[in-house]
Amino acid sequence: MRPRLAITGALALAAASAGVVVPVLRGFVEHAGRGPIAASVFIDAHVLGGVLGAACGVRALRRAGSARGLATAALAASVAVLLAMLAIDSFELRVGLRFVDGGCHLLAITALAAAATSGDAELRARRAVTMGLAIVLGIAAGFGVGALLHQPDAALAVAAMMSAGAAVIVASHRITSEAPEPTEPAAPRRSRDPRPVAPGLLAFGERFIFGTMSVAGPFLAPPARVGLVLGVSMLASVVALPIARHYALGWGARRLAVRSTLAFATMLGAAAIVDVFASSGRALAWAIAFGAAAGALYASALVLVARSRALEDRARGMAAVHASGNAGFALGALSAGVLVPVLPGTLVIALPGIAIIAAAALGVWLTVPGAGAAPASEPAVVPADCA
Repeated sequence: MRPRLAITGALALAAASAGVVVPVLRGFVEHAGRGPIAASVFIDAHVLGGVLGAACGVRALRRAGSARGLATAALAASVAVLLAMLAIDSFELRVGLRFVDGGCHLLAITALAAAATSGDAELRARRAVTMGLAIVLGIAAGFGVGALLHQPDAALAVAAMMSAGAAVIVASHRITSEAPEPTEPAAPRRSRDPRPVAPGLLAFGERFIFGTMSVAGPFLAPPARVGLVLGVSMLASVVALPIARHYALGWGARRLAVRSTLAFATMLGAAAIVDVFASSGRALAWAIAFGAAAGALYASALVLVARSRALEDRARGMAAVHASGNAGFALGALSAGVLVPVLPGTLVIALPGIAIIAAAALGVWLTVPGAGAAPASEPAVVPADCA
């Protein structure tokens, strides 16, 4: 198997492992005699652990000295944590271990995504979006596998096997770097590139809305219609990712980011005016347009991260995207829980969402230099890889 394809598969497996326990969440809490609040705590433990793991990603990468070594160690730790969850019956301890597992997963995903996005400017953009596709499809696959498993212990065992498989793949492959131009020096491992505020803002805004929809949706429409909106939105975002990456190379990452935030805000504005859950047809049409805007937003965040030539800068950017996205989802879920009794209909989703996305668009415009198209070519370098 080609090394980069293998690493992409490992990234998808790691993401799937994180999602496979979600469909059997009710079984976890009912076994412990708990209710919906406990389910929220169990989910948020993994999300918040991911925030911490992503935030520590760059420092851990420096200590490990190798993205491949860091990812392998983090995935091996995830396996140990999941097996420990199988061995104990205390809900509180399982929540604590779920927090640790979230940190392990985001450490591995951040290291893999950063190391697998080397090359010239165009290759970095293409590979960053490919990594994003692998993560989204991996999570979706994890949901699908988890839906077939009716027992929490079976889900934990499958999740452990997925993490173990990803660890084996990472440990047995390395990403080979492109050959350098004879006259070009190697890119530095570290640089003084400004910190990636914009990608984090974009990821925070996009995940905030999905967190809001995940909690508010069941109070606004029947389960089948909520599932339709969330499922179609995810599918549309997957389709939009490579298309948006193509436009990023022509427009420039900053322009794509601003335009995608405007499209995202427009769809939220439509939800403020029209009840998008009122009928299946309306929900389907809105979900397609909304998902496409979300995919473009996510792609623009990834392409902004891929502008960095140094491995450590890309790792820092990926960490910002993942940590901010997790924090956004958690805060969006909390926002929906507070606002559902206060605001009517889809205003619960639209009003806070528009405010967050407007702030993200302003942040991109102020912090990302240059609105022009990305350069057509860039001298090839030898980036730090997964060795």
